[in-house]
Amino acid sequence: MRANYRRDVHTASLRGTSVRLKNRFRCAGPCSRGAAIAAFAIAAVLLPNRARAADFEVQAETAAQAYQVTSPWGDITLDRRRILQTLGLSVYNLQGKYEPGKPTFNVTVKLRLDADFGINQARTGEPPGSETSFDTTGRRYSPGLQEAPLDIMYAYVEGRNLARGWFGFRLGRQYVSDVLGWWSFDGATARITTPFFVQAEVYGGLEQRNGLVLSTGRWERNGIWRGSHAGFGNEAGQATLTDYPSYQYAQPAPAFGAALESAGPSWIHGRVSYRRVYNTGTSITQQFPSPAPPGTDGGYPAVKGMRVSSDRLGYAADLNFAAGAPFRAPLGLKGGFAYDLYANTVSNAFGGAEVYIGQNAVIGVDADYYLPTFDADSIWNWFTHGATSTFTARTAVRVGRRFDFSLQGGARLWTTEGDPNTFGQGECDAVGGGGCTPGESYLDPTQPGLVAYTRAPENRPQATVIDGIGNVAARYRIGSGVIGLRGMAQVGDRGHRAGGDLSADQKFVGDKLALGARASLFDWADPTRPDRNATSFGYVLGVGYQPAKIANFRVEWEHDMNRLVGHRFRVVGLLNLWVMK
Repeated sequence: MRANYRRDVHTASLRGTSVRLKNRFRCAGPCSRGAAIAAFAIAAVLLPNRARAADFEVQAETAAQAYQVTSPWGDITLDRRRILQTLGLSVYNLQGKYEPGKPTFNVTVKLRLDADFGINQARTGEPPGSETSFDTTGRRYSPGLQEAPLDIMYAYVEGRNLARGWFGFRLGRQYVSDVLGWWSFDGATARITTPFFVQAEVYGGLEQRNGLVLSTGRWERNGIWRGSHAGFGNEAGQATLTDYPSYQYAQPAPAFGAALESAGPSWIHGRVSYRRVYNTGTSITQQFPSPAPPGTDGGYPAVKGMRVSSDRLGYAADLNFAAGAPFRAPLGLKGGFAYDLYANTVSNAFGGAEVYIGQNAVIGVDADYYLPTFDADSIWNWFTHGATSTFTARTAVRVGRRFDFSLQGGARLWTTEGDPNTFGQGECDAVGGGGCTPGESYLDPTQPGLVAYTRAPENRPQATVIDGIGNVAARYRIGSGVIGLRGMAQVGDRGHRAGGDLSADQKFVGDKLALGARASLFDWADPTRPDRNATSFGYVLGVGYQPAKIANFRVEWEHDMNRLVGHRFRVVGLLNLWVMK
């Protein structure tokens, strides 16, 4: 029997000054008596007849941080006191003794508690609980906000190598990760692996959605504000639907998908994926009520019934060729795309190649295309939005045992409808121009002249804006120390970001004592907001001590300064403990 137990604790940040402590306990192989008793107790509950045959893994992580967030205008300050707790349990080989190629059964569960005890901190002139309890002002109330939300990250039972290796399954809450992105659902997956280097997969169930029991909206499509309406009503002191018409009801979302994947040859891997998700229930379609026809009360139009939420198809492949005809050096190729069938467009595509030169160098090129797409119920489908394309070339070289460096450079292309250099001035001219400053003045979008200008096709030709991008990194090792350099730049007509940092770390006394330092300098500018331009300088000094292999302690002092925030300080303390027996 194997049991692993790990606990992490982090504490950080309070008004620019923070202390971070991290404790980690691990037990692997023969465990301490307490961990063994805990694992045996879990085994006794789950597997009273086969406790000695199963393997167990128990993990717990705790992260705590305290800080304040102030708006750029200084009139709103949010207190945050966050506790992040995860707890995981895995039980392997439920069938008994593990035998290669034979059927195996496993259970895996992980819970996540993301509590924030800074929510609802009292403010002068505001009622208690103003962030999670509705009041007549609604100034700080956020529908769906919870102080201590608990969700099940995943919880499933799986079987492998069934039917002589042909069949496998998962049942419960699970993840899918492929060219369509990370996704989570409650349901079942069936997988067939053939001896002909092909694997087929089908799955179905309910998508994880914000507002449902023990769920999170982390995996649903963008563009919808959705959650539980518990506490909403028509009584005094309750929020109503008309107060927040864009806050949509959380309803079950049926989903299904399928994939075909290569299995076997090591030089190639490809996967074609299809997934469809449905919306159910009621969705409000307007932010404001419709005018009331004679004899009616008007109201908010809504759509009901089952309808498509997302419908996507994608393919990705990786190929690796060893040196030899027709290639003189090892070569790697990758590529893929995702097509949004609802929006009838390619939402993202990528490709790349890299060549390995000996054991110490690699050269590569990459291209990436991304166009935002949204849930089919989202109003953002009606707004124009452009794609971003990134093209880069890169190299990484190791020079001997001491020095290595990497370089990356290229361009990022942004597409828009209308030239961003002239469109703003054209809007000002359409409403008279006097006292109108592009990018700063507010214009009533219903003005006839403005409507005519913005909708005229001749004023909305597709335009491309190009930014140059670059990154550099290097390391030089001196005995038990290392000097590092990192730099980045993104430069274009719309502004720039550029800077870098220089770091040094050195160990002494048989690697028990460590000293470190880092200095950074960054500059940024935005022509449309010159008041936010600044140059920032910062430095970090740190010292660490490792008295034994089971313990490591480190303290860091950080000081950052620029004209926007003045001076900010942070103290970070790190404590790592490993217990193995």
